[in-house]
Amino acid sequence: MEITGRVTADAVVRSVGDKEVLSFSIAVNDRYKTAGSSEYKEVTTFINCSYWIAVKAGQWVKKGAVVLLNGRLGMHVYINSEGN
Repeated sequence: MEITGRVTADAVVRSVGDKEVLSFSIAVNDRYKTAGSSEYKEVTTFINCSYWIAVKAGQWVKKGAVVLLNGRLGMHVYINSEGN
């Protein structure tokens, strides 16, 4: 899967056991027009990312930078006690 977006904050290096991982978040903007409407609707999706291969890449992953990501997508969903 390929995703292009803007980095929302400078990347952070975290330790997970004996490995290091580069963590950052991107914002992906989408714009579309609904059927029968002349107005555009804009939606922003925020995606949390983890990069395990080379944490030194973090020196280029700065707030506002445009990045193209290629890899696997995994989702974690939280549902509270009220079902939301």
